[in-house]
Amino acid sequence: MLQDIVVHSIRNFQADCQKLCHQHYPAVHNGGMTEHHLGLAFARRLSASFISLGHEATLAPLDSKSDSASSCNYRVSSPLGTIWIITHHFINANSASKERLFTHLQHWQAENHYAIQSKDILVVVADHWINRCAQSRGLIHWWQNTLPPDLDCYVRQGVKLIEADHSLSGSLRNRLAMTPSYINFTHPLKRTANQDPVLKYVQLFAIIHP
Repeated sequence: MLQDIVVHSIRNFQADCQKLCHQHYPAVHNGGMTEHHLGLAFARRLSASFISLGHEATLAPLDSKSDSASSCNYRVSSPLGTIWIITHHFINANSASKERLFTHLQHWQAENHYAIQSKDILVVVADHWINRCAQSRGLIHWWQNTLPPDLDCYVRQGVKLIEADHSLSGSLRNRLAMTPSYINFTHPLKRTANQDPVLKYVQLFAIIHP
């Protein structure tokens, strides 16, 4: 039930992002959303999903109160369980940026292990503007361990995706003993002229049962 609500929220989140991107243009179109805006927007979407189904939900940043205005980590608590949200903006997709994500997750484990319950869910939300660098073009494959089937659509927009030499799932298992139960990505931005998705901008989602 809890994972179904998260997946439902991910699907509905695309519409939220389109509104946010219009409000914060051109900043989003020049580099993506800030981790704070991305994390807070998704946490609010989750809270709204719980409320629409008749469940109470409480949203809170994981950072200290003094840093809450720029928090990128959130907790959405409900009678069904708690959803922990870790947000990561891939400024680029190089090894250092990936390592920063794993460090982020290690800190979350260390700081919250006492509060994590067996039915809780961890959601990793990330975004990236794909460029011509090999590591950037391989990010989608690294995230979900497979390439999307419609590669020709990407090529027509100047995006030539390639395979990565390892995967997020493998690294999570080997380094953090985590196994994602759901991995997906979306392209929420739309072209003004024809409403086609902007394939250079990708949002990435992973659901993990900690």
